[in-house]
Amino acid sequence: MAVLLVVLISIIVVGIRKQGVYDSTIPLNHGWTLIFHGDTTEIESTEKYAIAEHILRGDSLILKRKLTAEIPQTPVLRFKTYQTFVEAYRDGKKIYSNSESNYRNHGLVGSGIHFVYLGISLVKDRSLELKFYFSENDAWNILPSFEILPAKYAYNDFYARHSIALVVGLFLLLFGILALFLSAGMLFYKMRFFQLMMIGFLSICLGIWTLCFTKLFQLFSYDFTFNTNLEYAALYISPLPLYLLLLHMRYKQISKTLWSGLIIVAGLDLLIFAVTTILNFTDVVHYPQSLWVFHAYVILCIVYLFVTIISNKHKFDAPTRILTAGVFTFGTFAILELVRFHVMTFFHLEHTILGITWLPAGTLLFVLLLVMSYIVYTYRLMSVKTEKDLLKEIAYRDSLTGIYNRAKSQRIFKILDSTSADFAIVSIDMNGLKLINDRYGHNEGDRQLKAFATAFHDAFTEVGTTIRLGGDEFLAVVRQEHIADVNIALAKMAELQKDLSANLLMPLEAAYGVAYRHEFSKDKKGHSKDIAQVDSVKVYQLADERMYAMKSVMKSTLVRL
Repeated sequence: MAVLLVVLISIIVVGIRKQGVYDSTIPLNHGWTLIFHGDTTEIESTEKYAIAEHILRGDSLILKRKLTAEIPQTPVLRFKTYQTFVEAYRDGKKIYSNSESNYRNHGLVGSGIHFVYLGISLVKDRSLELKFYFSENDAWNILPSFEILPAKYAYNDFYARHSIALVVGLFLLLFGILALFLSAGMLFYKMRFFQLMMIGFLSICLGIWTLCFTKLFQLFSYDFTFNTNLEYAALYISPLPLYLLLLHMRYKQISKTLWSGLIIVAGLDLLIFAVTTILNFTDVVHYPQSLWVFHAYVILCIVYLFVTIISNKHKFDAPTRILTAGVFTFGTFAILELVRFHVMTFFHLEHTILGITWLPAGTLLFVLLLVMSYIVYTYRLMSVKTEKDLLKEIAYRDSLTGIYNRAKSQRIFKILDSTSADFAIVSIDMNGLKLINDRYGHNEGDRQLKAFATAFHDAFTEVGTTIRLGGDEFLAVVRQEHIADVNIALAKMAELQKDLSANLLMPLEAAYGVAYRHEFSKDKKGHSKDIAQVDSVKVYQLADERMYAMKSVMKSTLVRL
């Protein structure tokens, strides 16, 4: 599955990169005239110009310039904005707008990459006017960077330039979906599924956030409002599956204080998500304006986790150490991202190297370490379970013959007594074992026991459960669906005894008795009786009586020896 996932992502990325990066992109950051609050300013470069005043919702800004003959055929103007309704005019005619209804209705406008088709050829002195209407306070304070390139390259060039983030986002998203499907299958087979489900949920959240944050989700949707809602919702809810995963993996393995702390931070995330979502969709406070609350929560969580890790690192097992490394790595990337974001915003450095985020790479590394931790954790659980099952199996096995022992018969009897199903019990007693032990020694007696156990087990292997009660006493328990095969199994056992006797000093011989639960379905007066009231011990006693009755009429000289 993982290989198919990698192949699928590779096909998608290769398809996007076929056109590759367009090397002849024309920057269009010079020659603009800015009109803001009635003041007109000739600006040197949009990348270097920062708005000194605080932006308030409802403010507008206009950028104007002339288009020159260097503009290519079928040109597209590409730029990015945050929480802004944009209108574009060429020669006074509107050629583009986005999210106007949301802006007019005080809804969330969203962020994204604008692709404005200018629809002009090589004609000089065409005018271009861009109007920006801010939908949130302090939406942005530095002007966008503008690029011109041919329409056929506009999208492919953007995705090719951000191919690493695209690969990370798609991998996280598809891996999360695959993990959810696998966990659903594990649930169907009653296997442990919760950890994998939480990893899948977390991976999907982080994958969606990565694609939306880098604006690569426009590959699937050009609706800025939807993309922004999805971006913040995925971000705000992402800590919840992580903390649920930690709670599940460390259940009863950490102190009550740490356990309570994890529950509190998980509940706090759920509360933040619920409150901010309600405020966002009721247009009271939109997601971007509540980002500071989430940042404060992230800092609180990182400090809590780091303190917890440092104070308890000596108690960690292998999967916890890997998980801790993942959390520590992601926490470090998250802190660096917060520092980068606030420094970039405060010093207006969006068009520098600080405009590039490395958080998607940290996210991918975190998920990979998380998966590795889960694999090690699952392997340890399976190893412990296998060891317990092996010890349990050994406890229920007869050391000499390898078939089940008396302890196993007692467990089976309890299970049978808890049901109302019919069953049969075959009581078997070997003949002549004492004579063999006295005459040839216990080693030969053991050979005799092993040979008989082989014949007995092989005859009943598909019919019932074979048990050695001790000494020369054996027992077979046959469930309701195989009751009709009891006599066939006994006949087969007799044949196998003859075959195996050829290699023994004395022939294999045994007496047996068979009893059925349904034989007790009526009382002594012939009245019907609830079969569920008949316990297995009574059936066994009847089978034992019939075994001795058979032994008493056998003419073999071994019967009484």
